[in-house]
Amino acid sequence: SGTVVALLKVRDRDSGENGQVSCELSGEAPLSIVASSGGSYKVVTAGALDREQASEHRVTVVARDRGRPALWSSRELALEVSDVNDNAPVFEEAAYSAYVAENNAAGALVLRVQARDADAGANGRVSYWLAGGSAGAAGAAPLVSVEARSGALYAQRSLDYEQCREFTLAVRAQDGGSPARSSTATVRVFVLDRNDNAPRVSCGFVFFPCAC
Repeated sequence: SGTVVALLKVRDRDSGENGQVSCELSGEAPLSIVASSGGSYKVVTAGALDREQASEHRVTVVARDRGRPALWSSRELALEVSDVNDNAPVFEEAAYSAYVAENNAAGALVLRVQARDADAGANGRVSYWLAGGSAGAAGAAPLVSVEARSGALYAQRSLDYEQCREFTLAVRAQDGGSPARSSTATVRVFVLDRNDNAPRVSCGFVFFPCAC
């Protein structure tokens, strides 16, 4: 609070009390007006401004002299609140689950994750990255990729239930601010079985002793 956002100059060509002017603000905004010297005024913040709560504030500056009757004039003041990168992306869910039938085609869509950032411009532009995971012996990295802009997860190759029944990975959502802010969600992928293996019969030989 106390940050100067506007400087005003007020003049009244009358003399005496007729030329003595006071200013006030009219309107709901976290702003106040402070008299300076020589008919100058400063509009300052009366509290912290949050662009995500209100991106613009409009007030009316009213200047009134001390004559009888008093004369006055007004002017509207619009204050646009610029954005700073004070919000990290937030995933719609902290943990996701996806189900993929084995023998899928390479490039098949597995899941789409989404995170939202309340900031504006580059500060609110979200990109997605794989941030690690665990997939047993198979490893998560070669199994799935993520599209940076959309958050879509795609299978990199055909999955085999008999080789890997489930795996987890972490997806990071990062904004374009400087410094960037990020958050992470966990994705658990379950591979569903298909009847792709025929029964196999193994033959063995049993020898019985023969008493002759």
